[in-house]
Amino acid sequence: MSLGYSGSFTALKSREFWCDTCGARCTRSINGYLEYGHLVGCPDRPDSFSKGTSDGPRRYKPDDVDGGASA
Repeated sequence: MSLGYSGSFTALKSREFWCDTCGARCTRSINGYLEYGHLVGCPDRPDSFSKGTSDGPRRYKPDDVDGGASA
């Protein structure tokens, strides 16, 4: 899945990880209760997060995930 970003695709910090569901690079909050970065529509995205301005093509589609391998 290509996210249209040409920067560094690393998750090296202790709270960073690649979501196995939506393929996005995410960050766990300091207390560990929230995970930021999940794509809109990802079942792992907290319900309390609004859709905001994420009206672009970066949405979770179950049939379009490869775990970030093509990122």
